[in-house]
Parts: sequence; structure tokens; C-alpha cells
Amino acid sequence: MTTLDWWVVGGYFAVLLGVGILPSRKGSGSTEDFIVSGRRLPWWIAGTSLIAASFASDTPLLVSGLTRSLGVWGNWQWWGVGISTVLAVFLFAPMWRRTGVLTDVELTELRYSGDGAAALRGTKAVYWGLLFNCYTTGAFGLVGLVKVMGATGGMDRSYALWLCAGLGMAYAIVSGLWGLVLTDMFQFSVAIFGGIALAVYSVDAAGGLDATLAAVPSDRLAIMPSSDTGLAYVLPFLLVQWWAWKNTDGSGVMVQRWVSCRDERHATGATIWYALVHYGLRCWPWIIVGLASVVVVADAELPLVKGKPDAEAAYAIMIQRVLPAGLRGLVVAWFFAEFMGSIAQAMSWGGSILTNDVYRRFLAPKDGKGRDLLVARCASVLVMFGAIVAAYTTSSITEAFKYVLQLTAAIGVVNMLRWLWWRINAWAEITAMAMSPLLVFWLAEPLMGFLRIPTTDMARMLTIVLGGTIPAVLVSLMTPTDNPARLREFYRRVRPPRPGWGPIAAGCPEVTPFVFVPRLLLQWALGLSLVYGALWGVGGLVLKQHGAALWGGAAALVGGLGLLAMLSMRTRPGSPSPGEEAPSAR
Repeated sequence: MTTLDWWVVGGYFAVLLGVGILPSRKGSGSTEDFIVSGRRLPWWIAGTSLIAASFASDTPLLVSGLTRSLGVWGNWQWWGVGISTVLAVFLFAPMWRRTGVLTDVELTELRYSGDGAAALRGTKAVYWGLLFNCYTTGAFGLVGLVKVMGATGGMDRSYALWLCAGLGMAYAIVSGLWGLVLTDMFQFSVAIFGGIALAVYSVDAAGGLDATLAAVPSDRLAIMPSSDTGLAYVLPFLLVQWWAWKNTDGSGVMVQRWVSCRDERHATGATIWYALVHYGLRCWPWIIVGLASVVVVADAELPLVKGKPDAEAAYAIMIQRVLPAGLRGLVVAWFFAEFMGSIAQAMSWGGSILTNDVYRRFLAPKDGKGRDLLVARCASVLVMFGAIVAAYTTSSITEAFKYVLQLTAAIGVVNMLRWLWWRINAWAEITAMAMSPLLVFWLAEPLMGFLRIPTTDMARMLTIVLGGTIPAVLVSLMTPTDNPARLREFYRRVRPPRPGWGPIAAGCPEVTPFVFVPRLLLQWALGLSLVYGALWGVGGLVLKQHGAALWGGAAALVGGLGLLAMLSMRTRPGSPSPGEEAPSAR
């Protein structure tokens, strides 16, 4: 890092801090302004904020590391969950927006009733909003930042950590979600520019694109593998993971953006934009850097993690080795700021949950509203310190991401069922949350041995999913049903698909479900065609696989035009189309 680079880093921090603090007045009006931006976000801001929030300083390293160590197809570890994201566009995003909740945890007492609902809300608030949130933020974000710092040099790890956390805290506690989404917009622009610039310089350092592709074994350039080993790796993500992990019906951060949108149409549009860019477009510069690093960086130059060369560190080494002064500083500043943004995001989401679902609900349910904005800011600071503590607990981003997927695999099915089946209750969610870590760390292998199931990744994933889902459903059937009045209120407000809600729907004949199931399935298919067609089309161009580029581009075009046509039409005369705001049920 040269003096010019450090001047660029300092200037970037100054601009980012100014952008984040600029809307401080908007975030100080009320708790709703602070947590969900007064529910006034347009789709393009909410969607771009989701794109920026979906990666931190670890994500380019994860993507390029998977590409270098496994091949392009290694990215199905995260590409696969795009299947559920596209489903969420048309099914879950409109329903979440219609609930009117401030946080995803608040849904528990809107959907369920009794002591189980209260217990679940408090448990989820502490577990997801504090413990899980702090771990994922600290473990993922810091590892990526430290690897970039180790390659570029010049700043002590602890100093960088506290500096980034402190700057992120400044706009997170002053401006709330308004400051976060504006910095996300700024970061998105710099991230796209920086990622493409590094890819261009990396290919040039490798001797050109043809030389880069020639240096990588052909089977590693495939978007979908054909070997038995590659398919054994990919299939669990395509067949099981996407519907089984906790974010199947939307993650906490995604839900925060949905409920902050102006209406259901904006929530739907935001998610389409996010899915297209996140899964189909943005990753390719990072993949190109991973491929070029095979030529530019030898395995012997990589640091060791658990006795093996750390493929994730190659991206950081490429920043130092191929970028000129000034541009190197911009990319390093972007990594610092991404970690800062991940801390701010954790503070915003976790703070909102601790305020709305712990303080408001349990500590001061009657007279706490006058102090809840102060509590929200204090809770955000608590989350920041938790993330910093968690930041020193892992050395591998890929390994941490793998554990997160597994630990939440038994929860996703129940999360879907709370929208699609009236009989599921709070005790089922509690059971799934309890079974998940038990299966991952202790029970999965003995259970597979007892049942004589082959020890493959697919079998282990199914064992974890079914081992959590089956007990959860049985517990739900053996415990009392929720209050029928609560279920009817939820049905009227959210208007979920009628199948699965028969007894409740019969008591609400005036309610028209917001979605017609055959139409939903067609929209889902067209959405998958758009997103994965774009992935194959852009990938085919980048990798010079002309057949993939042609067919992928055609699929994306058909999917995009089909969605435009469907979203411009109503389901039937006199009924709201998907994404259209329903009359208030309150």
C-alpha cells in the first residue's frame, strides 16, 4: 500500500460516513423510521440495498476460493439457494409485507397464540437477533478483512476492526435503516466498479483471457459439473438445501427490506432485482479473479489453513499484486467499508429485534414506547460488541458458511409450513430449532449408522432435515391447535394460498387468496428462467462457452418477458394480482 492508496482509503471513509449520516433526521422521527425507514422505500433502493447487504468483506474471497479450489461449479453451494429466493419473490415477499410487522420475529405472535408463541418470540429474538447474528457477522466479515489486510499490509488487525466497527456504528445509531440503505447504494456502485477492475487487471496479469482459460482444467470451467464427484457436491444444494435452510421464506435482513417497502409491488420488484443481480450477474468478476489466480498465484504462496493452502487468500493477494496505486487503495477501502457495513447491518437488524421483541414485548410492554428509540440505539451497540467478540472465532469462510447452512437446515421446512399449513404451531418451531444443532454435532452420524444409510453429503443433509422436520410436525400434531380466532385473523390479513388452510378458509368465505397456485408455479418457473438463464448467459460469454451463452440468454429473455406480461395482468377480473396491496384487515 502506497501513500496514495491510504489517501484513497481515508477519502472513501469520509464520503461513506457523510452519506450514512446525511439522513439522520429521517431516522430520528420514530422507532418505525429508525427500524423500517417509515415503510417508504421504493423497490430499486430496497433491492439494491439487499444486493449490497448480501455480501461483506468475506464474499468475494469465498466465491473466488470456491472457484480456485473446486471450479466454477463449486459456487452451487450458494447459487442453489436462489431457487428459494425466486419463490420468495412471488409467494413470501407479498405476504411478509402484508403482515405489517416491524421484525421477522414479531410474526410469531401474529401467527401463533398462547404461551408457546410468547416463548418462541423471546427465544428467537435472543438466538437470531443476538447470538446467531453476532456470530455470522463477526466470523464471516472479519476473516475476509484480515485476509485482505494480510496481503496488502500496513494496518494492525485489531485497530482495523475497531475503526471499521466504530465508523459503522456512527451511522447505524444516528440514521438507522435510512443511513444503511444509502450507504448500501454507494457501496454497490463501488463494489461493481472495483470487482470488474480487479478482474480486468487479473486477466491481464495472467496473459489474457485465453491464457487464463487454457491454464484451468476444462472440467473446472463447467458451470454444471458432469463428473460423479462434482455432481455429488452439487446435488445436495439443488435438491435439498434450497428448501430446507432457515431463509427459505426470507431471511431477517430480507424481511426488514420487504416490510420497509412502500407496498407489496415494491417488495416484489425489490426481490426480483436482487435475485437477478445477486445470483446471475455480480459474481462473475470474482469468479474470473479466482480463475486468473491459478496462473498468477502458486499454491506455495498461499498461507496454510489446517495444513492446506488457503484458496480464499488468493483474491487478497491478487489485489496487492495486480492493481496499480490508487485503484488498489479504492478496492482495499471497499473491503474495509464492507466489513463496516456488515457491522452496521447487524446492528440495525439485531437492534430492531432486541428492541421490538425483547424490550417492547417483555420488559416494558406498556410504558416503554417513549424510550424505545434510545433502547434501539443501545441495543445496536450491544450487537456491535457481540460481533467483535465473535470476530476471532474462525479461520475459514467456507467452513463457517457450511456450518451455518447445516445448522439451519432443519428449520426451513417449518418456516415454510407456518405460511402454508394452518396446523403447524409454535412448539413445532421450537422443536426444529432445538433439533438442528443436536443433529449437526451429535446425532446425524449415529442415526445414519443405525439406519445403515450411506455416509454421503446428500444423505447427511436429508438426515438433518428429516431428523428435525418429522419431530417438529409430530409435536405440532400432539399439542393443541392455535386459537381459531388468531388463525382467522392471520388468514384475513395475509391471505395465504388456500390449500393447507381449508378449515380456516371455510370460516372466512369473504377472503380471496392473494395467489392462484398454478399462476404462482408459472411465475416461479419464469423467474428461475430469468435468473439462472442470466447466470448461464453471462457465464457462457465470460468463459467463451458460446452454446451456454446462447441458450442462457434465450432463457433469460423468455423468463423476463413472461414475467413482465404476467405481472401486468390481473389473476381474474375483480381480484388483486400478486403483489397488489390488499385492503387492511386491521
